Amino acid sequence: MATRRTLHGTPYPTPPPEPVLGNPAARHRPDPEPAHPTRLLIVVLTALLTLAGLAYGGLAAVDRMLDERQVEARMGPKPRLARLPALEVPLAGSRAVEMQVSLVLAPTVEADRVLRYQDRIADRLFQTVGQTDAETLTGAGSADFLKARIKDAVKREAGGGLIRDIYIERMVVK
Repeated sequence: MATRRTLHGTPYPTPPPEPVLGNPAARHRPDPEPAHPTRLLIVVLTALLTLAGLAYGGLAAVDRMLDERQVEARMGPKPRLARLPALEVPLAGSRAVEMQVSLVLAPTVEADRVLRYQDRIADRLFQTVGQTDAETLTGAGSADFLKARIKDAVKREAGGGLIRDIYIERMVVK
């Protein structure tokens, strides 16, 4: 019989151990149960439904973005607004007008350029609108009258050419 040697040439003192006889499963964990076809089917269906839900959500988001682009293409880009603070201007007598106004800015104008003068614009509106009577603000053409006064106040306090239009969001004569 040949001597068993290592790579370095020294012989083994004893022969290598023989495989363990007996039941090898007794030394290891028991084998896991084989996957049940119903359990496997449930896992696959859950994964497919999750992917389908994500795909539907993605399609809905893309569709919404395309709708917004179509609306913007038809109507043009959203106007840039500068919102003035809510004002309550006392009128002649015991009445008052409460209003909320947004200014549509010209394309090259930043909102800060108009809003830094909002206190002066409000003071000017107190002077001009406060001198009018309640019938002017409740009758026909009251929105045009108020828009003209706001436009004059902005032009006088902040300068001309800054606004394109005026949105009256709320106007209540009390």
